[in-house]
Amino acid sequence: MRAFASPPARASAVDARRRERETRASTAARGDGDAAARARVRTGAARANGAQGRTLSSSRQPSAPHGPRFHEYGGYDIDPELQHNRASYLRERCDVVTKEFESAIGMDDFLFRTEVMLRRFEFTTDNSIALTSLCRDEITFPLKNAIDDIFGYSMDLDGLGGIISAGTTGLGAGLSHSPTDHITGKERYVFFAMPHIAIDAEGRVGSIMRSGRRGQSCACGALVKLQPMFKQYKEGKMTCDEHAYDELDPEFSILQKRLISAVDKDDIPKAGYDLAEVTRLADRVIRRDLDALIERTVDVSKADYAVCTGIQIHSTTANQRIWHPALEFVAPTSMYVVKDGVRHDMDVLSVDPPTPRQLFHIAGGDEICDLPMPRRSW
Repeated sequence: MRAFASPPARASAVDARRRERETRASTAARGDGDAAARARVRTGAARANGAQGRTLSSSRQPSAPHGPRFHEYGGYDIDPELQHNRASYLRERCDVVTKEFESAIGMDDFLFRTEVMLRRFEFTTDNSIALTSLCRDEITFPLKNAIDDIFGYSMDLDGLGGIISAGTTGLGAGLSHSPTDHITGKERYVFFAMPHIAIDAEGRVGSIMRSGRRGQSCACGALVKLQPMFKQYKEGKMTCDEHAYDELDPEFSILQKRLISAVDKDDIPKAGYDLAEVTRLADRVIRRDLDALIERTVDVSKADYAVCTGIQIHSTTANQRIWHPALEFVAPTSMYVVKDGVRHDMDVLSVDPPTPRQLFHIAGGDEICDLPMPRRSW
């Protein structure tokens, strides 16, 4: 007789590993020390050994960066004024992000709606492989980890700035790892491709606080480095072919050539592009490159595939003296499915979002954190 592991034991062990992974990711995005992270790892281990229940806490250390809707849930017995203040504070945090990227929604909210949308076309956690192209920056990992929680370990195609550096060989390798339908043999691929940017709690574009570092950092660092080159290109101080390839800096060479060659010199403003516009340009180039790579590698007679693109946005405190929760957003830019060779364009924002309570529990929330007071009354 075959022996099977107890499903609850398997689930609790997976939960513990997931929480430990989230903890490591969260420390990269906040500048608040490691003591609470170590405590959460111990809590996750205790839960794997049978500890039950959810802690209501005044802790200011959520287990990992989430979107604002996750934090909106204040519990069933919260004081109405406190809940009003939570919602008002989160509205202010969202406003500084949507001022630059109007379509932005919370990361976990985006993935919930994406999973619902893809299931309509028979893409599920057990029959699909995800292939991701995000920037190499460690602060992109909350999104990657959340994608892995849906589809299992994903294939990395990424490079600096989110530009797809794996090429046709890397893409083809990922496709060959896909699950196959046990009846039809069909394969299913889900592509996620996004550049990223930071907007801090004060609304400064490009600004982010990183764990263990003094002062302000930036994201995306590669796009920040590239940004002044558009003005230089406009003024004739550099060409598209200049520094075309540096074997000691290959990915930035690719990023530079792909983005600068994608614009007409006459269309560049006299002052060049700001960081938000460079990020939007990166998104357009990534979408174009991904479509070209898919055309070269995917056989639609044996596979269906989905493409989900957007801009990943990180929002942290503006300085280490004032605490704000790290929030993760995605501004969707395109989503489509090719099923049986037919393309279906979709609007992920047309899917009803989960309630804050649903999202809190789906995302494995076990502590409701205090939030700062809003700046003004709503």
